[in-house]
Amino acid sequence: MMGDRMPICVFAKPPIAGDVKTRLARPVRAAALARAFLVDTCAAIRAIDWADPILATTGALDPDLMSELGIPIWPQGDGDLGARLERALRRALTSAPGAIAMGADTPGLPREAIDRARAALVMADAAIGPTEDGGFYLLALRRCPEGLLADLPWSQTTTFAETLARLHDHGLSTVVLDSWFDVDRPADLERLQALLFAKVLVAPATFRLLQERGTAGPQSSAGGRCEGPLARPGLAEPRSTAGGRCEGPLSKSRISVVMPVLNEERRIDDALRELAAIAGLHEVIVADGGSTDRTIELVQAHSVEIVRAPRGRGPQLNAGAAVATGDVLLFLHADTSLPRDAAEHVARALARPRVIAGAFRTWTIADEPRPWFAPLLHLADLRSRVTRYPYGDQAMFVRAGTFRDAGGFPDLPLMEDLELSRRLWRYGRIYTCPASVRVSGRRFVARPIVYTAMVNVFPVLHRMGVSPHTLARIYGAVR
Repeated sequence: MMGDRMPICVFAKPPIAGDVKTRLARPVRAAALARAFLVDTCAAIRAIDWADPILATTGALDPDLMSELGIPIWPQGDGDLGARLERALRRALTSAPGAIAMGADTPGLPREAIDRARAALVMADAAIGPTEDGGFYLLALRRCPEGLLADLPWSQTTTFAETLARLHDHGLSTVVLDSWFDVDRPADLERLQALLFAKVLVAPATFRLLQERGTAGPQSSAGGRCEGPLARPGLAEPRSTAGGRCEGPLSKSRISVVMPVLNEERRIDDALRELAAIAGLHEVIVADGGSTDRTIELVQAHSVEIVRAPRGRGPQLNAGAAVATGDVLLFLHADTSLPRDAAEHVARALARPRVIAGAFRTWTIADEPRPWFAPLLHLADLRSRVTRYPYGDQAMFVRAGTFRDAGGFPDLPLMEDLELSRRLWRYGRIYTCPASVRVSGRRFVARPIVYTAMVNVFPVLHRMGVSPHTLARIYGAVR
């Protein structure tokens, strides 16, 4: 499918005053904005080499706008939005192995979002991109069963959740894309304006219209501090510190979190909720190694990307890194929790001379209240404070280019993190942040002697030439 062209149907009303964007501005201004949004959306799709753009609309357009759009126009027809979406998608699917439907309310949507939707259809029946207000900005399908979208609650905070449930009910395997925002209210327009003036997003017609109104972009001051809405490239909208300020290098790193999982249904929901509350992360990618429990089902309820890979931490982490779009990769185990200011620590570490990678200290905690062995849990934490070669449970992070240059994680059953650390030292320094990640003590609880040996003795044995395969058989798997 990746070599095939794919129809992209843009759903939009004719930009007529009083009929469009009535919550956004006064009628004439709202119509002008809707027209600019539509022009920018169609132009962006025309620029995609694999896309066949189509406008699905509810009425006649004026000739000048039709000429400017320069794409085929289909009538949406009768019925609610679900019926109209189904009609257009089925029509598109008659001549292509997949089709995408999207609105014109997200001008400047990064192309990578659309590319990911197309790529998702290689391994899934559907892909859906949720909006922050509970709707969705994109729906990609390989097939569209009758009644798939009928009678859904449109324009509600539950629209995305109920659409996702409907896709599952019809047996469609589904990838949930990164969330984005649509422009329906004045606050959304202010956010879009900040991103356009900061040159993070590109939407020329909308940008010109905002300029004509004499609106100034966000102001910056000396020292890399910018006031107003933060703007950083990528699909995950950055969050600001108090007052809307971003400090120096913090605004320059796009952190892609890659999390390998295998049958983590007990932990994955909480793990992803914790990540969603951490400011400054660009995206989260879950790399599944063939889970047979409810892990994938639970992951799909979150705005993260899912990739499937051969079982093994190395292959799974490499698969996640391969689709990451950030310039910093942070590898996080499902039983490890980042500090709330993790992004700031990463930025500060990578701003140090010659630092190309880093990790956190660990603080191992019990999964049960105050067990007798609690003091022993922290024996493993001592290593994280002194080692030059961090383990994976230290939430290792590295510049994406350096990771690729180093060849990624080796395909080993154990010690893949230690081997990567060794390689990275050839390119620069690895810095240990003065902050700790919280690590579950489940492995210690299950086999305290083996776990203690693994942390303290296995690295020595590995350097002495003991095969990682032999060490892996001793280590086993605890979940």
